[in-house]
Amino acid sequence: MRSMDGKRFMPRIFSPKNPHYHPCFIRENRTERRNPCTHTVHGARTMARHNEVTLYGQVSSEPLLLRESSQDPNSRICRVLSSFTVIRGIRDFGAKDQRMRLDEVVVMSGNEKIMDFMKEWHLGDIVSLRGTLITNDYNKSCTCAECGHTQLYKGYSAYVYPIYVRLVAQGYTPEQGLAELRRNAEISNRITVIGKACSKPAFHRHEKSGTPISSYIIDIERKYRVKEDLDSNRHDFPAIKSYGGIAENDYLAIEEGGLVFVDGQLQVRNYTRTFICENCGAEIQKLDNVTEIVPYSTEYLTGCHSMADVMALREQIKEQQEFQATQEMFAGGGYGADGESGEDS
Repeated sequence: MRSMDGKRFMPRIFSPKNPHYHPCFIRENRTERRNPCTHTVHGARTMARHNEVTLYGQVSSEPLLLRESSQDPNSRICRVLSSFTVIRGIRDFGAKDQRMRLDEVVVMSGNEKIMDFMKEWHLGDIVSLRGTLITNDYNKSCTCAECGHTQLYKGYSAYVYPIYVRLVAQGYTPEQGLAELRRNAEISNRITVIGKACSKPAFHRHEKSGTPISSYIIDIERKYRVKEDLDSNRHDFPAIKSYGGIAENDYLAIEEGGLVFVDGQLQVRNYTRTFICENCGAEIQKLDNVTEIVPYSTEYLTGCHSMADVMALREQIKEQQEFQATQEMFAGGGYGADGESGEDS
């Protein structure tokens, strides 16, 4: 294989199955793999822990080395962070706009062997990886433009924690990288998770297109313990945002505590949050970002309504809407008993 400057190089693979490709070999990424968690609900045995991300992307930022002490440049490196440009596939996920979209996904590891591997990445490199989606709550800040007061608010972050990485190519330009991502769109951005809904989904329609949208949070018990993370962090809580018919089904089928299997893609978007200044009462506009899972499909497991129930509910809603439309037509003076218009001629 050749890099874009014509030099030959061998793809470098870091995986427990391929120790001979790279000296930085560890077993299961030095995380302690727990026994599969299963439980029985109404006689059904269900796997409760699953969280797998597959990315094929282009390195979009030079690796950032995070040290134990920000004041000491020689202190030990505790984490390495980078970002990937990935492309969302062309499969239908319910939204009206089906164009391919690019997302910037954060990748971070505190494992020494993977950090050594990540430190060698450069802008333009094409990398394939498999990992898990990790979420953390932490305090963010916003500053009032009127009085200069700074206040904290609860924030949310999500990143991919790699357990397998492979350097595919080096030195691609953004244009060459985009072409490569398009050729591999089906594997560029993929995630499958199993988790319990923390609440019933919130439902609304897009103000312009009218597309149905459902939003909810799921609780995923970690299959792997991230050693460099707090031992108390054994769960992840990613946000789910579904569109179209999937969103309608999610809203009708999912109840609090219901177990779902989601097959989808990662979406990273910016949005504006509004706060009230604690000091002067002025409005504060803060640009924030969120990483969400957008389902291609959702399977409703234990604690959810079945698809048969969902279809029955859909029929009831349709009948109610038709009845309401008929009532409104007659209430507005639609047609009289003789078939003539109720309006004056």
